[in-house]
Amino acid sequence: RSSGEMIMSRSRIGARTFLVLAATASVTAWGHHSPQGIYFTDQMIEVEGEITRIIWRNPHVRFTIEATDEQGERTSWAVESVPVTRLGRAGIPSDVVEVGHRVRVAGHPSRRPENDLYAFNMLLPDGREVLLDSPEPRWTNNTIGAGTDSTPGVRSADPSLGIFRVWSADETRLELEKEREFLTEAAIATEAAWDALAPDNPFVACTRGMPTIMESPNPAEFVNRGDEIILRMESFDTVRVIHMTPEAGNADAQPSPLGHSVGRWEGGTLVVETDQISWRYYSQTGLLSSEAIELVERFTPSEDGARLDYELTVTDPALFSQPTAFRKSLVWVPGDQVLPFECTEG
Repeated sequence: RSSGEMIMSRSRIGARTFLVLAATASVTAWGHHSPQGIYFTDQMIEVEGEITRIIWRNPHVRFTIEATDEQGERTSWAVESVPVTRLGRAGIPSDVVEVGHRVRVAGHPSRRPENDLYAFNMLLPDGREVLLDSPEPRWTNNTIGAGTDSTPGVRSADPSLGIFRVWSADETRLELEKEREFLTEAAIATEAAWDALAPDNPFVACTRGMPTIMESPNPAEFVNRGDEIILRMESFDTVRVIHMTPEAGNADAQPSPLGHSVGRWEGGTLVVETDQISWRYYSQTGLLSSEAIELVERFTPSEDGARLDYELTVTDPALFSQPTAFRKSLVWVPGDQVLPFECTEG
């Protein structure tokens, strides 16, 4: 099988399957891999049945599972999980599961009427457990995968490379909805009215804007092109252009989802100022930015070249009563690459 899309179907239903419901705490932090508000993140359920369809592509791997409940009623479940690029990076191949396999999955049930599930763990017919989006095994210690945003591999250090290399995810996360001390009353009201189940929810589509795209846990690469620095991001095949000349002001810039970015060096720190952002969806919780939003980013390699510290300061009077900062870091994992994301909607 190729690493691209695999869509397979089979009509035969396997042996008796079952559904177990359990209201438990989430097994992992939530935020990047599926839109918030669509799933009951305080509940975990288990579904067991036969796989009848597989879609192995970004933005999420998807399965269809035919299950039979205790009353003998057959139910079709739509199951999704993390991007396939992340699964491959964690050593989970596309042929780990096949149509006809009887599996058990555990995850968050959907808030929608449909039988949808966001999966964290999957138990295979051979007894192995796939850690899709949880580092904690649920049924066995015979596991495959990592189940975390942190990039697998051996981290290293090299100060001579500076910022221009591929940087990979570590254990830290940029969570734009978490800093709430300075939220305006208007922003809180807008968030409360947000309907994540609306059909026009942009977070189910194959695009992101600033600053939301910077929450991504996937690798990113800085490329030096003299008057410009290119920031290539794996998520949604995003390419940011950072203008590095004084003439690159924003007088003629047109609003766009990624905005207009101008950079400068302060010692070893790359400072990037961005405005003209047309992307209004600040966070997946329903916080919306305004046309006045301005961002200041600071990318600072550590002295030993092992880590890249990232600081984002958001200024938007519609969102915050004062400029508000968010932070995360990335690490250097030699050999890691920015892979084609090739997101497909639907």
